[in-house]
Amino acid sequence: MYSRIRRFFVYAFFILTGVSLLSGVAEAGLPLPPRISANGYASNQYAVAQVDAMLPMLADGAHNFYLDPSISYSKNKQGYADLGLGYRWIGNSAAILGVYLFGGYDRIDNNARLWVINPGVEVLGSRWDAHANAYIPLGDRNFDLGPANSAAPPIVVPGDIAFSGHSEFATLLVQQMVFQHAGDGGDIKLAYQLFPRIPLKGYLGTYFFFPTQVNNILGGAAGLEYWVNSNVKAFLSYTYDNLQHNTGALGIGIEFGGTHVRRSDPSVAERITDPTERYLATLGRGSGIPSRKDIEGLFTPVYQLLFNNIAFFSQTGGPNDGGLGLTIANCTYENPCGPTDLTNAGATTLAALLPNTKMYFNGGTYAALNAPGGSNGVTLQPGQSVSSLTSNYTLPATGIGRSTFSGAFILNNNDALHNVIVLPAPSLIGPTTGVTTVNNTTNFSIIGSQIGSAANPYAMGVASNGVGLINNSQIFANSSGVAYGGSSLMIQNSTINVASIASGSGVFINSSNAFAIIQNSQINVSATPNSIGIENDTGSGSTVVVSGTSVNVTAASNTAVAVALFASGNSNTIQFNQGALTLIGPAGAGFFTKVTSFGGVVMVSPGTTCMINGSAVSC
Repeated sequence: MYSRIRRFFVYAFFILTGVSLLSGVAEAGLPLPPRISANGYASNQYAVAQVDAMLPMLADGAHNFYLDPSISYSKNKQGYADLGLGYRWIGNSAAILGVYLFGGYDRIDNNARLWVINPGVEVLGSRWDAHANAYIPLGDRNFDLGPANSAAPPIVVPGDIAFSGHSEFATLLVQQMVFQHAGDGGDIKLAYQLFPRIPLKGYLGTYFFFPTQVNNILGGAAGLEYWVNSNVKAFLSYTYDNLQHNTGALGIGIEFGGTHVRRSDPSVAERITDPTERYLATLGRGSGIPSRKDIEGLFTPVYQLLFNNIAFFSQTGGPNDGGLGLTIANCTYENPCGPTDLTNAGATTLAALLPNTKMYFNGGTYAALNAPGGSNGVTLQPGQSVSSLTSNYTLPATGIGRSTFSGAFILNNNDALHNVIVLPAPSLIGPTTGVTTVNNTTNFSIIGSQIGSAANPYAMGVASNGVGLINNSQIFANSSGVAYGGSSLMIQNSTINVASIASGSGVFINSSNAFAIIQNSQINVSATPNSIGIENDTGSGSTVVVSGTSVNVTAASNTAVAVALFASGNSNTIQFNQGALTLIGPAGAGFFTKVTSFGGVVMVSPGTTCMINGSAVSC
């Protein structure tokens, strides 16, 4: 706003200078003295300058046949140049009647240009006046602004995805052309000097335009003007419409020449050279008439390639023989692979055919084993991901709609599991782990997934010595929910459930110099003899930072021990911030919100809630 005000004063300086020079023609021998007026104002859109002159040609005290040139220009480079002929006469002493016809060249939005004819009628009394204008654009009213994709970005159709072969495409709608539309319109303005002997005038008005092929433009206007002296006025204007919405302006006007003697309570004859009131609808813009932009033509769908390394799987696909002998013709959208093709052989072949393979599954149950009926989980190759999607592969699957994998996963660098359910397979031998990582894996992720179930948990839900993320997931185990021996781990928005007849821990950090963050999660542990919520043990210098998390630990018998937070080892630290620690069990059990040994450190911040069997205790 300040820059607009500054521009306004610059415009005002030039207008005053020009008007001072032109006022010398005021007594050039014409029948009535000519009049020149100028306005400059700043609005919440642009700064605008306007100049208008009335040159009487055949006139006397009661009649005025005049020539009227006018120009306008604004900071947005819009403007007009008009030339009009008008006739005013005093029918009686009560009012002046007037008719006029203007023609001009108008530059509207987006540099569109057109000729406009503007007929109008007016009635001017001593303290009131009324004006009605019509605006008729000539010639073509629809201006081609060029291809839409150079004037506006394409529209992405949400969820509109297409597949072919191993590729996924997003559908874009590219508009053919952009047009600026103008049309016929009009305005009506009523003004009144509000108080006797005070040169303060108020006005109300309305305007309406009908651009072709687009919505109509309807609006209203209001304003005040006050004459500081015979030549200078200040004014405040406001318009509201369904195109520009709110527009407000503050400005200064000047006027030289003409027949005015008084600015308050003038006689009717004094107003015979007053400015012709027009262009009510374009406050804050230099153009004369408003217009609308529209994107037209048939929408052309364009398919933007998102991925070309997708392997599709379905319940009815093939060859369904353990992933042996796969070729580029397999695992396409049209010819998906089958329920048993996710094996070590299948993953290795797909990695060669489709590097960083994205494996898409669309519901149902699949094997995740090293080989059909194998005793170990499937090993993904670096960069591969497994995603469960809706039946048409377009949206992430949720809840029971997620694909279920019978077996386990072994992750490599940059591997990911998205929205899957992983359950132990009967063929797995020994203590089972739902998801493990190879040595020093980096950037693995488990998102929106369920590892194990309450009825069928793993011995360990996730075991890793890499760098990774677990987000929005559920883990069910009967020893450790997450056993971590790497350097950096983040657990967010997840639930970890451990239920065991042996000792169990929700999150177990068992390496040196590890850094783990647990945020907005829930950890539930119930075991015998020792139940531990978060355990930072083994090695030294590891840190666990917990925030917004609930840790619920149950002692499964009266000889069991329930520990919410346990740190052991040189400088192993747990920092617990504003969550809840809850211990539950029989009266004979041991309950500890925090335990440290051999240099371990546990810090619990104020604001943490600690409960034992429903009673609040000190943390």
